[in-house]
Amino acid sequence: MKSKKGVVIKSVGGVFTVADENDVNYVCFSPKKFRYNQSDVIVGDAVTFEEIKRGKGVICDVLPRKNKLSRPEIANVDVCFIVLACEPEPDFYLADKVLINCFQQKIEPVIVVNKSDLSSNLLQIARQNYESVTDVICVSAFDETVKFLRDYLNDGKVACFAGQSAVGKTSLLNALIPDFGGKVGNLSDKTGRGTHTTRQITLRKLSEGYLADTCGFSLCDLTDIDSSDLRLYLDDFVTLSSACKFSSCTHTVEPDCAVRNAYNNGTIFKERYERYVEEYNELVERESLRYR
Repeated sequence: MKSKKGVVIKSVGGVFTVADENDVNYVCFSPKKFRYNQSDVIVGDAVTFEEIKRGKGVICDVLPRKNKLSRPEIANVDVCFIVLACEPEPDFYLADKVLINCFQQKIEPVIVVNKSDLSSNLLQIARQNYESVTDVICVSAFDETVKFLRDYLNDGKVACFAGQSAVGKTSLLNALIPDFGGKVGNLSDKTGRGTHTTRQITLRKLSEGYLADTCGFSLCDLTDIDSSDLRLYLDDFVTLSSACKFSSCTHTVEPDCAVRNAYNNGTIFKERYERYVEEYNELVERESLRYR
């Protein structure tokens, strides 16, 4: 039986929806071998599969991935929209970690300040933090500014949204895909944080590419990054580091550090550098625990 190629667009309890090259969907199952090795099937995977009967199939192989995000868990992503909003209170520490994971995985990050219809100075703060390393755009799901997101979705790209719950990821999807019909949550009266409405990751067709509806989250780990390499995923730090006294400068305690000098004279946004030091120390502590 001739195998087909497709993309995993949904995964629920070990059952996968795979869209073939003609955008026909199949309900597929994976062999047990995938469940016990490195080939676990996740949304975004390019796969080969065989149709066993009308509309149903079995996955034969997972094709090599160009990248993988662990949270949200999705493969072969081209663009990651990191969504911030004035409500709930933005978590820049979380945004930093997602941004670094994107650079490590060679994914184009875009900082998206959502809910632009609400009065806030968040756009200015986001630009101070991130404009030197990536695009920062301001949108609202309730006006024409949402079209700015479409500029990043061409040539069959796969894009995902990342960010806290209730920052408006699903509202943006509803605006971009009129028949999406995603459930929108509100802030919790008790905690002031978002409530989870998205329970699993789903890829949705948009023009020639896909958009992923991803679960909101409040934690993100820097996986597979050594403390000594963290500096390499911040382009503006890399540019400045040529003037550091030591080529292996971590930009934390070394003398004659160009990055610290930029921090002291205000060239680098103060809060962003201080979060970098926190992230570096967090990695150092994690590494020290490996040998205890």
